[in-house]
Amino acid sequence: MSKHKKGRASMDLTPKEIAALLQASRITEEEIQHWHSDFLYQNPSGELDKKTFIDYYKKLHPQTEPSTSFDQIFDTIDVNRDGLIDFNEFLVVVVLMDRLNDLGSRLSFVFDMWDQSGDEHIDQKELANVISAIYDRAGVIDRKGERDPKRRAKDIIAKLDLSGDKKLSKDEFITGCKCDPVIRNLLAPNF
Repeated sequence: MSKHKKGRASMDLTPKEIAALLQASRITEEEIQHWHSDFLYQNPSGELDKKTFIDYYKKLHPQTEPSTSFDQIFDTIDVNRDGLIDFNEFLVVVVLMDRLNDLGSRLSFVFDMWDQSGDEHIDQKELANVISAIYDRAGVIDRKGERDPKRRAKDIIAKLDLSGDKKLSKDEFITGCKCDPVIRNLLAPNF
């Protein structure tokens, strides 16, 4: 999935972004385009800050418990930690998380967001970056020994990589996360 489109000439969704959203949800391309147009109309910059997101979220989910941590919801979907969320990150909350009850579909969406190179694999470097970001979000300071993101990424790939190519395909990622609750809780908390 895309991260923020700094330097991108158009705010149109790319075919890859649309395909990933279609695959991860039960909504149509027309619905995605409608949501996207409305999002850009309301947010011409193409991004939401935390305060605006919280206002939107409260309007879209008025039944949400008062104890809900809106900051935590925002921080969970702000995948590149820049204090802003783009349309794809926004859509995760307002549509996908409400409609995705299947663990495999959710993990597929997570995989697509983390596949930074777009090669349909997560390599050790990408996985180490994800683990570092998860640690940042969780406030983990001690990153030595078994908690070292590079070491942990290497260990996870060694455990889940069935093909032996030292990277994870989407199927390997989904199957591994489904079968190993420790890895799933690290890589896809709340799933």
